[in-house]
Amino acid sequence: MKQFRNMILLLLCCSLRAAAQPRLVFSEQLGDAGVLSVSREESRKVVFEGRNAGTEPLVFDHAETRCPCAEVQLPKKAVKPGKKVKIRVTFHAKELDDRGVVGNVITLFYRSDSPRGSSRMDYTRIRIRAELKD
Repeated sequence: MKQFRNMILLLLCCSLRAAAQPRLVFSEQLGDAGVLSVSREESRKVVFEGRNAGTEPLVFDHAETRCPCAEVQLPKKAVKPGKKVKIRVTFHAKELDDRGVVGNVITLFYRSDSPRGSSRMDYTRIRIRAELKD
């Protein structure tokens, strides 16, 4: 009976440890850079406001984009649970030959900043769009 109780306690502790992790959420996952002129090589910054809805601090590892038209600035400091974070994305029209409405998906990779938290890398996606004209 004692072994059974110890086994249950061990499983409970392991499951609580696995659940302790950061979780990045955004109220708006689509940012609009508006109308940009390709011939004037215009750029525009879009700020995404997110929040760590998890139970552990999070740190950003890196961001991936589908084209060089989006430059992502990630915070260097850890984001504590419940705290807000700003992700700045600059959309560069000069990097594209397209005209009309274009978009880009940005994948943000992050992990826990706590020795108690999971070392597993997690990710979330945001999107940016713009209308390109001559």
